[in-house]
Amino acid sequence: MKKQLHTVLALWGARLILLAGFCLAPLQYFVLTLPETTELPSGKIDGIVVATGGQARIQAGLELMTATGTDRMLITGVGTGIDRAELIKSLKLSADETDLFTCCVELDVTAQDTAGNAQAAYRWAADRQLSRIMLVTANYHLPRARYEFKELFADDRLAFWAVSPPDLKAEAWYADLPSFRLLVREYCKYILARLL
Repeated sequence: MKKQLHTVLALWGARLILLAGFCLAPLQYFVLTLPETTELPSGKIDGIVVATGGQARIQAGLELMTATGTDRMLITGVGTGIDRAELIKSLKLSADETDLFTCCVELDVTAQDTAGNAQAAYRWAADRQLSRIMLVTANYHLPRARYEFKELFADDRLAFWAVSPPDLKAEAWYADLPSFRLLVREYCKYILARLL
């Protein structure tokens, strides 16, 4: 009887290990293939769209305005009640960045999620007759954002820039609880977006 119990427990243990591997392998692949952007895309960029979620994204957006020669940027998903002056103060922008932000950055408060970011960007680009935009977002968010934006924009109208957040420990995500939680949550959201 004891031997049978050990056999049953060993079988269940092996099944649990296989199930855990089956679940963790796609997550590990997701993390290992997070996009990296090091070179500007070829072709003209008419506007930059930054999906809110961190100072590094907005900073990258401002730098990309200069690098691409565009004079339009949209920050989408800004919380209601947050205005331009408050953002400038919290971002600690230089004088040149403040001038650029004041003249050329628009804020969208309608988007509540990534699909909403894409819809706001689509309306903004259509209203201003922008042929091609560059989406700037965090590397972990880009797979899902790319999917949502491609639902509305043709491929030739989009370019992407992945920002690597300084506090994301992607190399050892499994050993860093905040990184683990963030990446698992984002992976689940990505899978849901693809399924729905």
